[in-house]
Parts: sequence; C-alpha cells; structure tokens
Amino acid sequence: MQRSRRSVWQRRALLAVIALYALWSARSYDFFCDDAFIALRYAQNLVEHHELSYNLGQRVEGFTSPLWVLLISAIGSFGVPLVTATRLLGAAAGILTFVALARFWDELSPKKPWLTLAPALALAISAPFAAWIFGGLETPLFVALFTLTLASIARAVRLDDVASAWQAGLAAACGTLCRPEGATLIAIGSVLICFRTVTHSGASWRRVLAWLTPSVLLVGGYELFRLRYFGYPLPNTFYVKTSGEGLWDRGLTYLGFAAREFGWPLLVLWLLSLAFLVLPRRLDSTVQPSSRLLARCTGAATLVHLLYVARIGGDFLDLYRFLTPLLPAAFCVLASAGSALISALERPGRVVLSFVPALLLVIHARAQREMRREATQVSASSRAALRLEPLGWTRLYARRWQGIGSWLARESAAGDSTAVGAAGALPFFSQLPNLDLFGLNDLEIARHGRVIGNRPGHQRFASMEYLLEQKPTFVFMNPESTPERPGRLRYDRYWASQGYVPIEIRVDPELCDCERTFYHQFLVRRERAASLRGRANAVVFDPNP
Repeated sequence: MQRSRRSVWQRRALLAVIALYALWSARSYDFFCDDAFIALRYAQNLVEHHELSYNLGQRVEGFTSPLWVLLISAIGSFGVPLVTATRLLGAAAGILTFVALARFWDELSPKKPWLTLAPALALAISAPFAAWIFGGLETPLFVALFTLTLASIARAVRLDDVASAWQAGLAAACGTLCRPEGATLIAIGSVLICFRTVTHSGASWRRVLAWLTPSVLLVGGYELFRLRYFGYPLPNTFYVKTSGEGLWDRGLTYLGFAAREFGWPLLVLWLLSLAFLVLPRRLDSTVQPSSRLLARCTGAATLVHLLYVARIGGDFLDLYRFLTPLLPAAFCVLASAGSALISALERPGRVVLSFVPALLLVIHARAQREMRREATQVSASSRAALRLEPLGWTRLYARRWQGIGSWLARESAAGDSTAVGAAGALPFFSQLPNLDLFGLNDLEIARHGRVIGNRPGHQRFASMEYLLEQKPTFVFMNPESTPERPGRLRYDRYWASQGYVPIEIRVDPELCDCERTFYHQFLVRRERAASLRGRANAVVFDPNP
C-alpha cells in the first residue's frame, strides 16, 4: 500500500513538472490576442458599473464564453488588473488540463498509469496548446473542460452512481458555458447515461437526474438570463459567424491545412488507433469495457467538433485554437493503442517496437518547432492563402492598437466615441464607446450589415448609412496601417462632405510597449478636429476649417 501511494505521488510529481514546462514554454509566445480585450471590456463594465455590456447602456452579447467573462470579473473584483487576471486563469486552466488528461488516461488505460506521461509530454510540446495558455482567450479552459467531461462521462457510466453522474454533468455544463460547442458533450452524455439506465434493470433514474441537474441549473439558468437581459436566444456572435457564403469550403480547406501541419502520418496513426480501441475485440484483453466506451465517446465528440469547425469556416487566428481541445484525448488514444499493440507482441517484437513511441515524440517535437516558427512570424507566406493571421502579427498589432487607444484616452473629451472593426485593444484602452464595424458587438450590423466575405467573425460590415447615423467622433477604416514614418494625409471628398477630415497621430513606444514609434491616420469629425490641431503628436488636414 505504501509503495502504491509513493508511485501515485511520483507520477503526480512528474506530471506537475511537465505542466510547469508547458507554462514555461507558453511564456515564450509573449502575445495577447486583440479579441481577448473584448471579453475584458465586458468584465470591466461588469466590475465597475455592474453592467454586462460592451458599451454602457447597450445590451449586446458580443462574447462566446460567459464562464470566461465571469471568472475574469470575479478575479478583477478583488482589484487584480484584468490582463493579469486573464493570464492567471490561463495558467490555472493549463495546469487543470494535465489533471484532466490524467483522469482521461486512468479511464482509458487504468492498468498502465505511468504511460500517462507520454501523452502529457506530447501535449506539453504542442505549439497550439502552449501558445493559447496566455493568449487571453478561453481556449485553455475549454481544453481542460472538454477533456475532463469526456473522462467524467465514461467514469459515470462505469461506476453507475449518483455522485459520478453529478460530477460529469457539472463538467459538461461548465464546458458549455465556456464554449457553445460544449453542448455536444451534454448530448453524448445524455444518450449514454439514459441508455444505460433503460437497459440495466438495477440502474436508477436518480443518476439521470443527477447528470441533468447541473445543465438545467447552469446552462438553462444562463439561457433564461440571456433571454431576459439581452433579448435573444443565441449570442450576437452567432448571427455574424453563420453568415456569408463558402464557409464549408473554407472550413474544410482549413482542416486540410491543419492536417498537413500536424502531419498526415500522425493523423492516420490516430485514426487507426481510435478504430483499434473502438473495435469490440481487442488484442489487449486486460482493458475494461468502459475504455472502449470512452474511445467511442471521444470519436463521436471529435467528429461533431470537426464538423462544427468546418461549418464556421475554420478560424482566422493561427495555431488552431478550435482544434486544441482535441489534442489531449488524441494523444491518449495514440499512446493507449500503441501500448496495447506492443504488449500483444512476442518479446523480440516488443523490444523492437518499444523505441517507436520515443521516435514519434521526436518527430512530433520537430513538427511543432517548425509550426511555431511559421506561426510566430509577422508575415508568413504559408498562411497567406487561407488569410490566417500569424501570431507575430497578432502580437504586433494588438500592441499598436493598444497604443492608439492609449493616445485617444489621453486626448479624449466628453462625448467622444470611436468606430473600428478591431474591437479589442483599441476601444479597451481608449475607454470610449465604440461602434464595432464587424457587428460582433452591434445588433444591427450582426443581422443586417453588408456581407463582405467568409473570414470567420469578419463576414459582415456596417453600411455607410448606419455608420454615419451613429456620428462617431473617430472613424478607423484601416487600423492595420501603422507605418514607422509620417505620411501624406489622404483627403477624401466623400468623407469631407459627411463632416470628417483626416488626422495623423504619432504613437510613442511608452504608450504600448512597442519597439519604436509609429504613425496612424484615421478620420475625425470636423468640429472635434479644431481642438486637436496644433498638437505636437497630431497633424490635421482640413482645407475648409
């Protein structure tokens, strides 16, 4: 017994070391996604004004993770800066992922506890997982909850008791509040638990009630709140992200690109491993039937999740945040099937194949290093065809938009507002009301804006009539243009006829932790331009002041 306990703690210690390595590796990416500032803006208004809104007084649900926003708000209510709170949550979620992976492995291959280190190490060296730990979005938390829910569902079916069913239901409910696609696991778990209750005479319906109660209370409760507070059954982001043509084609192309980067051999091995574990008759007869159930559950959840990613057109951000939730289970399936195959061989074959897992880890590590190199550039030709945004670009422009927002906060006056599609860092640091030109935080644009393409989250854009009706003080039509030298102001007759004139500002490094000064041109209302004329860090052009 004492040796068994020592073995358990030794395994936990090694898992902790691997988890800490993943956190250390994550720090090297050093970026904070612009979209993350949207959630932070909601959290800030909730903490400071007790209002869950992007613009005060406007009830629009422009976020996809209620749980993430509420957790940030909870930490921020203690005075912790919101960016710091988000990074702390990311670190905690990263550690929780390895706890969930260990739980998943114990359900899949309980006879070989030490082999859990193999999938844990494969996950720790995976570029997508490390990159998004401190990226600011809810990705690491959903990875943990997705993996934990799969393991908990299998455990609930195996133990056939109320407590495990309630725990699985709680994990599934939290996963759904973290990301809407988490509802897939509620559906899968409901089918499995209800089926077992119907087909086994000794099973109690209390298990079904225990499983469903967290979803009814948490997910159902939030849905009632959503209807009462926001007035719509689905988040505003749904109406934007399901519009446009060619989403399936773009999504399937995105998945094909991801398969090439991860490596087709690895994908084929994973499919063979999953098929091997799902088959009723196995080479490894020591594995419990619940392990096969977990493999089937994982296969079903993976298929639905991939269809979801294809349906929404994939993603525009690099390093596969929507595919990362599948990685812990995928690595466990690979390791479990490989272990079973090696165990079934005679000793000579077993000795030869025992080197294969180490070789696969080396190949995986090299592929991840190359993936990281490509994804962290500011511009990468390999990403251009799919219009993927490399994380180097994301890091650079999130900081530059922070600088523009900080400039506005310093120079703003009462009644000022902005209109910009980059709805994260710039509005967050400016502290001004913002018209989100892509409609994620605007009801009218999300439903009736012009369809301009199929880039996820960027399918719609405000019509000129609607934009001008809002009378924003500052209009940013080209926020990506941030040259390091001043340029010639571009006077536009149409905008001038609508009361807007061009302005160019100088943003110094201290405003945004940038490496060097840059310049940016945008539009300002003519009556506001007069108060900015003559500033050392701004040039206004108006031939008819």
